[in-house]
Amino acid sequence: MRKARKRILIIFMTLTFLFFADINITYALTPSSNPRYQGIDVSNWQGYIDYRQVRDSGIEVVYIKASQGSNIKDAYFDINYENAKANGLKVGFYHFLTATNTR
Repeated sequence: MRKARKRILIIFMTLTFLFFADINITYALTPSSNPRYQGIDVSNWQGYIDYRQVRDSGIEVVYIKASQGSNIKDAYFDINYENAKANGLKVGFYHFLTATNTR
């Protein structure tokens, strides 16, 4: 009988502690507090781009296609980079990959 009361008391005290304790729950992925930017991605498919017009439209970042496959450099890579930077835009780059199955 005493063991049962002792268990009940321990459980009650533990639950009371957990109820009144200031416990912060941390999730695996917390909400991002980093700023979000309006952006676009560009490549040779868009041809020549007026980056002043892009900037004035509210775009803040441009992701520029740099390459494709194992040996293709995007024809507009250099001009896109230079003009985006000249207009104060943040830039990032990507490599275009086409996945294939060898089986």
